[in-house]
Amino acid sequence: MDLTPYVDYLRHELVAVAHVGGDETRALADRLTAPLESATRLALLNALSEAMGQVSRDLAPGSVVLQLDGLAPEFVVTLPTARPVRGRNGDSTAKAPGHATPGGHIRLQFADVRGFESAAAAFDPMTSDDAALAVYIPTDGGIPALRAVLDVLDDASIEAEALTVHTPDLDNVFLACTGRSQPADGTR
Repeated sequence: MDLTPYVDYLRHELVAVAHVGGDETRALADRLTAPLESATRLALLNALSEAMGQVSRDLAPGSVVLQLDGLAPEFVVTLPTARPVRGRNGDSTAKAPGHATPGGHIRLQFADVRGFESAAAAFDPMTSDDAALAVYIPTDGGIPALRAVLDVLDDASIEAEALTVHTPDLDNVFLACTGRSQPADGTR
């Protein structure tokens, strides 16, 4: 993504305002444009980085990361990894609780790899974010589903650092009810 048009627009606006004033105002505007360009780029990068953090939280277990390639920010999208998961005895008998509407899930965050791996082995189906030590269990977000997840954690003596329930949004429900799927490019 090229930030130059945004920086140029701000510079153009500053020069336009300066031309309304006198010679001193124009000279001051000329002196300010160079340092203002760096400050503007930094402010835009900070805003983009914060926005991508919010997008990543909403896309969990996927993520979007802002990386710099020279002066140009690039967005790196990481899709969630679906892992084949087995129960503690090597079988695949542990099931995710509740009837899952696409988009609804319970997110379990772990403080250490041992807890994360134990939880990943206890739930099927699930997706995970290995870097964040988080497990995402598809559910309807209801109380019975929450109780079932807590029961599995208790039975396996797994300690989660945090648990959040994410209910499906209206788009998820509409797509599930109509049997349609969201297009791969994200348009509706």
